[in-house]
Amino acid sequence: MEQEQDTLEIEPRLDAAAVARRYVEARLVAWRLTELTDPVLLLTSELVTNALLHSGTTLGLSVQRDGVEVLVEVTDGSSVPPAKRRLSATAVTGRGVRLLDLVSDSWGWTPTDTGKRVWFRVRAEGEWARGADVERRAGL
Repeated sequence: MEQEQDTLEIEPRLDAAAVARRYVEARLVAWRLTELTDPVLLLTSELVTNALLHSGTTLGLSVQRDGVEVLVEVTDGSSVPPAKRRLSATAVTGRGVRLLDLVSDSWGWTPTDTGKRVWFRVRAEGEWARGADVERRAGL
């Protein structure tokens, strides 16, 4: 199976999520996995935005391909793990972990010497590709 990996360092700036999305989208195009664009870019935005909000540090972004599976990892300088929050109906933040649960095929996090690494996997034949109704599953 064909494996490829690319990495990028992202400075803590307002356009960090956009930089990450462009980078990841270019990898998906190069790997001919554009059918994964929507879920992978959505989740990449979530990870990068959360890392910026909670750490404010330079981020590491890694995108790996293993056949038809894409693994995205974001490292940051905060040791606080991702957590599911209780939300009010009017909350405008706090849905990142729920999105990871609903859209990715798997996700997790690991501590590092300088903070943490949060990752997700999406497969071309996974939940997203089977037409999973994310809004219904999320109760939205």
